[in-house]
Order: sequence, then structure tokens, then C-alpha cells
Amino acid sequence: MRVLMLLLFSLLGCNTAERPKNLLLPSQRTAPSSDRRDADLPKPALIKGPEFVGVVFPANAKVMRGLYPPGASYWTPSESDVLAAEERLIPFLKESKNPKVPAILNRIGAYKRQYRGVDLNGQKQIFIRFFCVTSSDDWMSDEIVVLDGGSCFFNLRFSTDTKTFSDLWINGEA
Repeated sequence: MRVLMLLLFSLLGCNTAERPKNLLLPSQRTAPSSDRRDADLPKPALIKGPEFVGVVFPANAKVMRGLYPPGASYWTPSESDVLAAEERLIPFLKESKNPKVPAILNRIGAYKRQYRGVDLNGQKQIFIRFFCVTSSDDWMSDEIVVLDGGSCFFNLRFSTDTKTFSDLWINGEA
């Protein structure tokens, strides 16, 4: 399986020499569940805009343990919440001093996105994951975490109250 994934990544890149080396597959990220409750959980909703495609995770969808701050609760971002974030994304990135951002801006429309509504102490935020390489359609149903891969993978938080971004985190390279 790992050989097939490496071959796939070598064939499908994001027009860059960067390749993810530590893609965590759904089977590696969560403990297997033998009960049928997982099948009954709500599914993420596909959302598309003129320059993006992503999925919104509903509030009561399965959450990866340890991925979000302790004490967080979850809510479902609306289409207008996502569109507000997307509208402000490029201006935010253009203001960044991070040297990896120009490469991101050159291919921003190619990134897939995942949106998770997280409430931290009464402040609603959308955690957004961006990635330009996927091994399958798992990204539409499971939260994807990649531990390297450079600017092909980055994360942001968007505050729905202040309509601002924070915590730009661009993956390193192994």
C-alpha cells in the first residue's frame, strides 16, 4: 500500500518537487471502530466556489482525537461563513511575510479544503486545511493530516466574529 501511495504521489504532484512523506491515512489516524455508529454519523458537505472546492464537516461528525484544543466544541459552518473566509483568503496571504506564501498564491485554486467549525471559549472559528495532493477521495469524508510536504499543505484559522485569519501554519519538508 505504501509503495502504491508513493507511486501515486510521484505521478500526481501539485506542480512542484515537494511530496508529502507523512500522509496519515484514515486507518492510521483513528482507532478502528467495529460498531455501526460511525455509519450513522453525518457526512461532510461538498462546497464549491469560483476558485475553490472543499468540504464542511458537520458539528457532530467524528473528530480526530488531539487535533483540536482541549475543551473545544464544534459547530457547522454555513456556506456564507465559508464564502466570507474564502473572500478574505488571498488578501490575507498577500500580506504574509512567510517566504513560502508566493508558491501557495501561484496555485491557490488547486488546493482542496476542509472546514471544521470549532468553538473556543465562545469564539467561533473555522479551522481550514489546504492540500494540493490527495491519494483518494478520503479528503471528502475524513480529516486529512499531513506531517510534511512543504507548501502543498497548510492550515489557517478564521474567526467568524472578526472576519480575520490567524495561525498560518505551512508544513515543513522532510
